[in-house]
Amino acid sequence: MEQLLRQHGLKATKGRIEVLRLLKEAHTPMCASDVYKLTSKHTTSSLSTVYRILNQLTDIGLLEASVQQEDVTYYEYKEDEHNHYIVCSSCGKFTPIHNCPLDDLDDHIIQSTGYTITGHSFQLEGICPDCQKKLNP
Repeated sequence: MEQLLRQHGLKATKGRIEVLRLLKEAHTPMCASDVYKLTSKHTTSSLSTVYRILNQLTDIGLLEASVQQEDVTYYEYKEDEHNHYIVCSSCGKFTPIHNCPLDDLDDHIIQSTGYTITGHSFQLEGICPDCQKKLNP
């Protein structure tokens, strides 16, 4: 982690290392308050420190802001393949959508506009099967 941060021009502070490690090991996107609750107060003294670290790590491309829900941004470690999610509007559960449904659209847009696409966002909302069962027993 330390070398990765240095390669991207950031000092390898304990807070950055801990936040990066936490998100790399997470199995689901996390918001700043979730990250703050799981980090040591010695390395991330305040929620604003966590926000600052998340923004820095996103700006340099190590993290990605992958889900927006009720004005809250959720972050995840950026892998080679990016993820999209469907979010339950009842319970808030995230379910990953595997195999990006926008790749073909990106190719079409590149061909028709000449743009170089540097990224895209895609998120669906719905009611998960568990919540559907609760609504329709």
